[in-house]
Amino acid sequence: MTGDFKAKQFMAGSCYSYILSSKGEALIIDPHISLPAEYGSYLNKNKLTLKFIVDTHTHADHFSSAAILKKKYGAQLLMHEKAISSVADARLKDNDQITVGAASFKVIYTPGHTDDAISLYGEGRLFTADVLLIGSVGRTDFQNGSPESMFDTLQRLKALPDDTLVFPGHDYHEKRSSTIAREKIDNPFLKEENKEAFVKNMRAKVIPKPFNIDNIIRVNREGQAASLEIISPREAMALIAKDPQVKLLDVRSALEFIQVHIKDSTNVPIDIIPAKIDELSQFKQGYIVFCRTGNRSPMAADMLIQAGIHNVKVMDGGMQRWQKEGLPVIKGEGGISLERQVRLIAGSLVLAGIMLALFAHWVFIFVPVFVSCGLIYAGLTDNCLMGMLLMKLPYNKKLYKTKLGGGTCSMS
Repeated sequence: MTGDFKAKQFMAGSCYSYILSSKGEALIIDPHISLPAEYGSYLNKNKLTLKFIVDTHTHADHFSSAAILKKKYGAQLLMHEKAISSVADARLKDNDQITVGAASFKVIYTPGHTDDAISLYGEGRLFTADVLLIGSVGRTDFQNGSPESMFDTLQRLKALPDDTLVFPGHDYHEKRSSTIAREKIDNPFLKEENKEAFVKNMRAKVIPKPFNIDNIIRVNREGQAASLEIISPREAMALIAKDPQVKLLDVRSALEFIQVHIKDSTNVPIDIIPAKIDELSQFKQGYIVFCRTGNRSPMAADMLIQAGIHNVKVMDGGMQRWQKEGLPVIKGEGGISLERQVRLIAGSLVLAGIMLALFAHWVFIFVPVFVSCGLIYAGLTDNCLMGMLLMKLPYNKKLYKTKLGGGTCSMS
């Protein structure tokens, strides 16, 4: 390994990006639209020259800032030869080498999630993008994705040394990294040895597509993402206090808003913004857009800008950072999360079954047994039958309607 090599991981919601550096040179992997300022700060602090930008594939769930960084730093934008892109400067093939300072990274062509996907391997690390995730894999129904190709890709990655550190492009549970050895034990997709069974399992799963997917792909292919102005929660609070024409626009789901929100913020879930554009534009106001973590808000801001609403800013870190900094919120005005509903009902059924078995008839003991079996099944399969039944209630249908509008890049 190179002595001065460094790898810095950045998070934007569930999206991960990386700056790899050695001898004053740097490479950035999968830059996110909301993070150019953070990348710039890191490069300046460490006196690094950005040499390469790598988009591991054409992203379909978030905007890339690759074109913005390319223009600002004059770095080369690299993508696989199958990528449809009007902004890539050079094309990569399997087994190509990318050198940064004294560090070298091998390009591994890893189709499956998309047909233009690559991973980078070097310095004991594997940057797997959306192909191999922690405990899961990327879905295969995006641009020319293929479960057959995904299986072949995973077999190739499994052959790498067990102590190889794995750094994915996404994680939806805030896990930062893994190893090949750990994934071979814990990841059900990587453990599958039968290609036919693997393909059948992948094809059987129907997952909602990410919101606005066609527009995101188009923008990333053409490098049209605008450089959004990102401000901190405290800057946002100061701005709305100073200027009454600036409003907080919360693009989370109705359920998320009901559970906790910021006073005087307006809730327009991201999936209904297109229908609300006229209403949002007629007031001639400026908007500070935010979501839960900062992943949905850049997409929502882009829609507003494209519709002619130009006084738009994005609040960094979303509601999560606002609360973390101790800023005021309004909590609990109605709405009980599905998880809490399951806990309440399961607990009540267990208690009722035990009490009835003690004081009425022994046969009621099967009620807590049945509930326990259901919870074990939910834990093993990640499918909660009680939750599915509760979702059919009119109350939950209304609350969860907008939350179910989009999907992720993961099969799990």
